[in-house]
Amino acid sequence: MDDPKEYDKKVTEKKKALQAFQSCRLNTTYHDLMQNPEYKNIAIFFFRKLYGPEDYEFRNTSMQTLHKAMDGRAPRGMINAVSMVIELHDLSDDLDNRMVDLLITNDFGDDMNMAQYQSIYRQLDNYDERIGQIELSLKVTRVFYDLSRKWVVRLSLRTVRSIAHILGIGKIMDFVYEGYTAFRVIHDIDFFVETIEKREKAWHAKMWQDGSEFSELKNEQN
Repeated sequence: MDDPKEYDKKVTEKKKALQAFQSCRLNTTYHDLMQNPEYKNIAIFFFRKLYGPEDYEFRNTSMQTLHKAMDGRAPRGMINAVSMVIELHDLSDDLDNRMVDLLITNDFGDDMNMAQYQSIYRQLDNYDERIGQIELSLKVTRVFYDLSRKWVVRLSLRTVRSIAHILGIGKIMDFVYEGYTAFRVIHDIDFFVETIEKREKAWHAKMWQDGSEFSELKNEQN
């Protein structure tokens, strides 16, 4: 058995590699949205910052701290929305951790290819959880968009943002505010959400196909 410290180091390295791989895939899948003036900022926020490998643990922990700090200082809708983000983070983190276990079991390197990724994706045999992850991410997107249209949220964010800096969690509040401002410039959220739903469910279906039918996605990533 590996030394516990060495094993933890290996887990951390594999997880970063996995999240970088997934972030790269999202950037490729949604390249067109990132070039669209209306959706550029929110697409970059989602696919490079919210789901990117940098500071993932910090975002997850800080969201929980922010959730507690907002209690009694922000509208209930905002607090519930942050709760949903935490739920999505927890689900995504759990799925990533299980994939990391299989990466180590299968002895795949940090420079995994699409065929290896598909292999561990299918080994988890969690179709319903993956669909649930997609559905929850879409729900979170619509909730935050709706909040961004309310003037009371704008005022509350300014107050909470000031308090967050006093409490030493200003960085995560600035991160949330960045997402809020990106939502503010969107006029047609339906197109954004429906594009994600269509592509992610199509991607998910591809992942469950036989490996021989996956060549076009392998080529896309290699």
